[in-house]
This record gives sequence, C-alpha cells and structure tokens, in this order.
Amino acid sequence: MPLQTATAPASSNRRRKRLCVVRFLPALLAAILCAQSQGTAADTAPPRSEAVARVVFSLLGYARWPSEREVLRLCVDGSARYGAKLAEGGVLATGRAVQSRRIDLQDGVSTTGCDSVYLGPMTDARRKKMSTELIGRPVLVITEEDYECEIGSMFCLNVVDGHVSFRVNLDAVARSGIHIHPAVLQLGRRRGPSP
Repeated sequence: MPLQTATAPASSNRRRKRLCVVRFLPALLAAILCAQSQGTAADTAPPRSEAVARVVFSLLGYARWPSEREVLRLCVDGSARYGAKLAEGGVLATGRAVQSRRIDLQDGVSTTGCDSVYLGPMTDARRKKMSTELIGRPVLVITEEDYECEIGSMFCLNVVDGHVSFRVNLDAVARSGIHIHPAVLQLGRRRGPSP
C-alpha cells in the first residue's frame, strides 16, 4: 500500500515524494524517505511525531513475535517527545491493527501487556532497569534519543529537522525472540544516526 504524501512546491521534494509511492520499495525505506523529504519544506513539513509514527509503524510491520496476536499492543512512554501520533494507534501496511496506550515509566508502571514499547529519553540507570524488566519477554523496544543504542533498546531513533533515522542493537533483537526482517536490520546498520 503506497504512502500518501502532501504536494511540495520544490521540484526536488516532488522527486523524493514520487519515490514514496513506488510499489517495489520496502515500506520502511519509503517511510524514511518520505519523513526526510517532507521535513525539508517548511510549509508542508508534518509534525515530527507523524514522521516518527510512519517509521515506527513500518518497523512494527516487519517484526514477527513468537506468538502473534490479531491486535498489536504498543505502549507509549508518556515522556516521549515524539509519541503523540503513536498514542493514537493505527493500522500497519499489513492490515494489522495497532492498539496504543500511554504508560508513565517515571511512576514505575510496568510494561506487562505490551508487545512493543516506545520510550522517550531516559538516563542509563533507568534504561538498565527497563532492560532488566524485559529480559526473556518478546517486547520490541524502540527509543528516541538513545544515541549509543547499547542498553536494552532494539531500535534507536534519531530525529533531526524532520529526518528520522535509526540504529539497530542486534544483541537486544536476538535476545528478544522477535524476528525482524533481515533487510530492516541491514538498513538500520547503514542508516544509523550520528549524535
């Protein structure tokens, strides 16, 4: 299913946006290209939370859990800077529904009942605590502003001027029991953010 984008006045933006509707591009790559091209035109730039949601939903679409559910449960940390659009839930390109709920990790709320967690910025100590809580559980962890991407997070987003890129923590993915399409893992290794 092609992504729909708003029209942009600059010809270079139109060229990039045409890439978003080409059917043979993987949905994840298309989501990243759309987020980047839309972020360059000030009058048509979507809020960053929309660009992040496109990338996160694409990542979720390329993940397979050991026990699949009809509805994917996404928990969004209340401190996340770009979680507003994710908190609305939605539907993946595969047609699978995503049910979102906000959680407040600052108050020690558990991630029980979450298939995926979207985390905001946090200290290394909190990140280690979260990682310990998730050991042995198939929960896909996506964080923002975790530039090292070494403690518990599987995908670490970098959002700069509407551009969304990510890094992959292969060790965390392997420990989770969740299967991620190999092309996505390669994309994350090539397009990793720089601090």
